[in-house]
Amino acid sequence: MKKTLIALAVLTVSSASFAQSTVTISGRMDATLRHTAKVAPGAANLAVTEDGGANRINFSVAEDLGGGMKAVADLGMRFQIADGIPQGSGARPLFQGESRVGVSGGFGLLKFGRGLTALQAPNGGYADPWGVRTSAGSAYAVGYATDYAAGGEGRIDGGIFYTSPNFNGFTFSASMSPKKNVSTAATAAAAVPAQANLNTGVVTAAVPAVVARAGGSSKTMQSLNLLYAAGPVVLGVGAENNRGNDKISQIYGTYDLGVAKLHASSATIKGGTQADRERGLGALTANLATSANVVGATTGPVAVNGKINNWTVGVTVPMGAVTILAGYSGWNGNGAVGQKDDTKTGLGLKYDLSKRTFLQTSYAVQTRKNNNATPADPSKDNTNQTSFDMGVVHSF
Repeated sequence: MKKTLIALAVLTVSSASFAQSTVTISGRMDATLRHTAKVAPGAANLAVTEDGGANRINFSVAEDLGGGMKAVADLGMRFQIADGIPQGSGARPLFQGESRVGVSGGFGLLKFGRGLTALQAPNGGYADPWGVRTSAGSAYAVGYATDYAAGGEGRIDGGIFYTSPNFNGFTFSASMSPKKNVSTAATAAAAVPAQANLNTGVVTAAVPAVVARAGGSSKTMQSLNLLYAAGPVVLGVGAENNRGNDKISQIYGTYDLGVAKLHASSATIKGGTQADRERGLGALTANLATSANVVGATTGPVAVNGKINNWTVGVTVPMGAVTILAGYSGWNGNGAVGQKDDTKTGLGLKYDLSKRTFLQTSYAVQTRKNNNATPADPSKDNTNQTSFDMGVVHSF
């Protein structure tokens, strides 16, 4: 009898403890039919896709620790609606969206793991009417990637993330990821061409050039953001540098007029040095015919020591169940092919079927300039690229 009572008491205490924890499952699913006028040779113009990688399942955990403190954990899976595999055709992490755990309290929120950085987390939804989704979404940070790894456009792994409490409308956020060590590559040697032995007739195969890189460590990834949100005004300013020492500084925000909401953003991106990228962004390839084969050295959204200026303006106009969206963005400077001196105009409509489900359609015209590095690819020529999509989105 005593054992039974003890077991019941333990079960009761355990149940009370577990009752303080909550697990929330949420997500978003959308299917979009998209037509792109000019595509690479052999590619299809029409595809069933999604509006910018929005398909996701999120798991959020919170436990009350008492004294106003909570333990929190978040996992975010991203997947492709057309085939169900992880985002990026399987190249990105399973938990591409987020994998973080931490604590919150009167001091703010502190998390550890992988996720959007301090600058990248808020600005997309404010800078761009589409939240950087659909074919019409304004490109508010062309030329910059938080991490060159797959899925690292706005996220970092091995990170520390902090968000302060709200002080009269002001919220401060900071994130960082420590340096990563880089091992020494192969010893430097010049390329040796194929040679024939005149005595034996035996041909010795060519030996490609290899390049050594001294062991070292990358730069520390750092991101800072200050956001003010009160009344009709949202204004943010932030700066970030990645492990290759590419830098971005940005100011963005919205103003709600009631009948319409205005969006705007301005950013400057600067590329790191050759040495910074060689130390910090992945091992060199053993066969190095040209510098273009250096993984993380000269490749990247912004050129070595390059500079890109980026701006965007937009508006959303709610009209009952219908919302009209429009945006115009431009970028110019020293970026990769397709990220040079372009402008983009986008128009869209959103129709709410319910609080959780809506239909959407958008149309975009991107004027491509100075993209003659691959003239055989019509998707990167110096004319206009048009795209159109329509789809349905459900959140749960």
